[in-house]
Amino acid sequence: MSPRPWVLWLVLALAAGCKMDPFLYVPPRVTAYAFELGSDEPAEVVSAERVEEVRIQVNEEISLGAVYVRAEVQPSRGAILFFHGAGSHLGLQFWRIKRLSNLGYDVLGFDYRGFGTSTDLPPSEEGIGEDSLAALRWLQERSGPGAHLIYYGHSFGTAAATQRAEGHPPEVLILEAPMTSVEGLKRDSTRMDFPISFIAKDTWNTVGRIRSIHVPLFIAHGTADQLIRFEFSQEIFANANEPKELLLVEGGQHGDVLPVAQEHYRAFLERHLH
Repeated sequence: MSPRPWVLWLVLALAAGCKMDPFLYVPPRVTAYAFELGSDEPAEVVSAERVEEVRIQVNEEISLGAVYVRAEVQPSRGAILFFHGAGSHLGLQFWRIKRLSNLGYDVLGFDYRGFGTSTDLPPSEEGIGEDSLAALRWLQERSGPGAHLIYYGHSFGTAAATQRAEGHPPEVLILEAPMTSVEGLKRDSTRMDFPISFIAKDTWNTVGRIRSIHVPLFIAHGTADQLIRFEFSQEIFANANEPKELLLVEGGQHGDVLPVAQEHYRAFLERHLH
C-alpha cells in the first residue's frame, strides 16, 4: 500500500522534534470572501437574497467568519451546520453549502479560528470545539425552537462535527470522507508504533466518540480517496450505533463525493426527520 499524504506531515514533525498539531491544520487566510452565486451546475446556483454573510462571536476576543444560506422554499426542511476540512475556508467550500441548501435546508457554514476571516489564532481541538458551539447557538437562535438540526462534516470537518455531536446531539449526523483519529492517520501513514502524544496533543478521536452518539448516522466515502482511505469510514461505521448507513462511491476521490451522495442524503434525512 502506498504511503498517504499525511506521512509528510509526520516526518516533518518528527524531524523538527515538535508536535504534529501545527501540521494538522493548514488554515488559509483571506481578507474577504467571494461567494459565487452562479455555476454551470444547477444544483450550485442560489439567488443573492438567500445568502447572508455574518459574524459569530465566540467571546470578547474571538469572532468567526460565517455564511448563512436559506432554502429556496420556506419554511425549510431543517437547518444544517456545515463543518469544512482542515485546509479550506468558506469561500472554497461555498459550492457544498449551496448544494446542501438546494436540498431544501437552511445552512450555516463557519470558519474555525485561524481560517478565512475568523480571528487569527492557532486552531486546536479545544478551540474548534468552542467555535462550533458558538456557531450552533447562532443557528439555533436563527432557526427557532422545533427546527430539525443536522450536522454535516467533510474530511477533517467530520471530526469537528462528531465532537460537537457528542455534547450536543443533532437529529442527524452526516460524515463525508471521515478520518478515525489522529492516531489512525499516524498508524496508516507510518506503520510505526509510538505514542501519538509524542507528536500531537489533539487526538480527534471520532471512532471513539461515535460509540456514545445515538442519532441517525450517514457516512459517505469514495473508494479512490488518496487522502483518507475509505476503510476509515468502514471502521467508524462498525463502531457506530443504529440507525446508520454507509455509502461507498466507486471511484470517488476525496472531494467529489457530494454530487453523487446528495440524493442519498436527501432520502436518509426524509426517513429520519420527523
